[in-house]
Amino acid sequence: MRGYILRRLLLLIPNVFILATSIFFLMRVVPGDAAIALNLTGDGTILSWEAVEQTRENLGLNDPIWIQYGRWMGNMLKGDLGYSPLRQLNVSEIILAKAEVTFLLAFLAVIWGVLFSIPLGIIAALKRGSWIDQLIRTFSVGGLSVPNFWLGILILLMLVHWFKWSPPIFQTDFLDDPLNQMKRLIWPSVAIGISFAAIATRLIRSTMLEVLNQDYVRTARAKGLHRNRVILRHAAPNAILPVLTLSSLLFAGLLGGAVVLENLFALPGMGQQIVNAIGTRDTVLVQGIVVTLGVLVMLWNLVIDLLYVVVDPRIKLD
Repeated sequence: MRGYILRRLLLLIPNVFILATSIFFLMRVVPGDAAIALNLTGDGTILSWEAVEQTRENLGLNDPIWIQYGRWMGNMLKGDLGYSPLRQLNVSEIILAKAEVTFLLAFLAVIWGVLFSIPLGIIAALKRGSWIDQLIRTFSVGGLSVPNFWLGILILLMLVHWFKWSPPIFQTDFLDDPLNQMKRLIWPSVAIGISFAAIATRLIRSTMLEVLNQDYVRTARAKGLHRNRVILRHAAPNAILPVLTLSSLLFAGLLGGAVVLENLFALPGMGQQIVNAIGTRDTVLVQGIVVTLGVLVMLWNLVIDLLYVVVDPRIKLD
């Protein structure tokens, strides 16, 4: 197990290198830079092109691209993601300040997806062909068809128009006021989690139908085990295994959905921050956030692989 974890962690190095290189050169394709944003007046006009050129020189933006690339990669190897001249903060400080909201949002979305999908998928398989099965399948198709940003808008309109309720305006740390934080995150996480649940429900249903016809399930029934024990102890764990694989694939999508939902619900997370950074051409901040999110997705995939052993002890990672 330790050898497997070590090998996977070592594989992060080339993956992070490829990701960092890709985002660095892609950001250089985008027109504009931070020097222009730093020299805009209140009405949106440029102060002077001489000031822009001087700012570019001070920021090192006039250096050849390979020098900029080497400087950024060298700093990143030291754990320094760079400095945002627009926000006058280190990128790592900005990420740490915004990460809590994004992580909690993605985590709650996964929780909602699991809570919805596992019971619905199992019930749909056990009630195959019934009206319950048809209703659950309709839910899954609807969840796949509806974009999460549209669902978020719909939820927000219903809460405001019908129930006269809106999320808290002021942001607080989770440890300081967890109830306030949960009020802000509960509905956007539901909007993202429904998309996850729709896919997982269909997968669990199809896998459960296959598992229920396996010999070991029929043997367990022949031994006289209670039907619920056969389903929960023998069939369900094997039916859930593909969902772990799916969750590793969808985690990046959950973070992507967070980008839209954070702006819709005015959540000060990394999603909202990266949108603002792209708008102001704060390339250093965009690069830092993308690399951080990429590393998180890679680590999440490692955690999912380790969970396979917990769910199914027959799997040997070594």
